[in-house]
Amino acid sequence: MVALVDMDSEEIQVYIDYFDITLVPATIFFFNAHHMKMDSGTPDHTKWIGSFSSKQDFIDVVEAIFRGAMKGKLIVSCPLPPERIPRFQLLFKDV
Repeated sequence: MVALVDMDSEEIQVYIDYFDITLVPATIFFFNAHHMKMDSGTPDHTKWIGSFSSKQDFIDVVEAIFRGAMKGKLIVSCPLPPERIPRFQLLFKDV
């Protein structure tokens, strides 16, 4: 079972600072209160930055996160081909 929560970024300023969210939309994955990371070939594994190309892409990513979490992994590989992964030049603050 998957629960999706849509939050207004102004309501969760602590998480905005903690996860260094500067671009919206950003998707962060949790499983049983554990932060799940995904290696999608981008510099930041902590969140998905940008929108998904299709509904099926989102479903594929959530399924990969769920399968990895059920096996006890905290980081999983992205199931999407590289051309469907949004690319942004990230500038980390206070690093």
